[in-house]
Amino acid sequence: MIKRYQQLIYITIICGILIVIVPNYTAAHEATPETIDFDFKQEQFIAPLTTGFSSAYTQNILKTHTPHHNGYDVILDRNATQYIDGKFQYGDFRKDLEGEWISIYTWDLSTPHSKWKRLGREKTDKDGRIHYRISEENKLGPGLHLIKLYVEGDGTEANMYMQILNHNKKFVIFDIDGTLTINDWENIRSYLDEFVNGAYNPKMYEGAKEVVKYYANKGYEIQYLTARPYWLSGQTQKWLQKNGFPRGHLQAYSGSDILFGTKVAAYKSQYLQCMISQGAQLDYAYGNAITDIDAYFSAGITSNHVFIIGPYAGLKGSIPIRNYPDHFRTLPY
Repeated sequence: MIKRYQQLIYITIICGILIVIVPNYTAAHEATPETIDFDFKQEQFIAPLTTGFSSAYTQNILKTHTPHHNGYDVILDRNATQYIDGKFQYGDFRKDLEGEWISIYTWDLSTPHSKWKRLGREKTDKDGRIHYRISEENKLGPGLHLIKLYVEGDGTEANMYMQILNHNKKFVIFDIDGTLTINDWENIRSYLDEFVNGAYNPKMYEGAKEVVKYYANKGYEIQYLTARPYWLSGQTQKWLQKNGFPRGHLQAYSGSDILFGTKVAAYKSQYLQCMISQGAQLDYAYGNAITDIDAYFSAGITSNHVFIIGPYAGLKGSIPIRNYPDHFRTLPY
């Protein structure tokens, strides 16, 4: 809880200060439009009856506050240990849900006639987290899987994706703040607005979602990579869905501090290397900052496949983007 107050103070201080060549494309397989959207299969999910919470405090006080649950997308090689991580919180100050049961369900998005399957259940720890290891007999096969984390006590939930790779899969990387949104601070304004029960929708660049959809329709997997803290994962996922961005994996920073400067580049570079180690092929990347350029280069993405918008466009040999509508017209059909 103290860390949460500290993070809010950091964000408030930052806001106070801030307010005053076309490359050669190798297309992946074509995707049909209905396969690229965020779809959490809510209509197909038959929710079990809620059980109530074991804790009187949680049952009578905590559950009356807004849930802020997060599931964390994961990309794994088919031979890797499969695990599911989630965190469950309520209220403006993100009070953790402790010692309560979470049911785990999966939907195979890679098969045409899938249905919800219950994998098991896990109890949250003192930090409101679960770390569920999928048993060998229940391991998920290659492809994309939707995971639903269902709070048995009150029926609230979080959704996440698990991608199991059995060969090199082509990915396009997108930073969010200042790359898809109009600046690096729209996210902070959104969080502060939510803190006072507002509903601010961070502004996105005109034409940004059309560029992301272009790659999704070509069959690329989309990786949204942000240095936002983990407790904004759910909010970020909702923003992407609300604003019409295609389905993609979302990676936020899992630590408790706020990242700046070279720490951002190191974090992003480490995650991209992790993707590569699991069999991901990183073909193109979009960003707006020097930290993005450094992270993409360190992951082996060539300069003519790195697109940068904003004041650092074209730096270090990257491809500059003046605006997304013009850039979209340069993409081959």
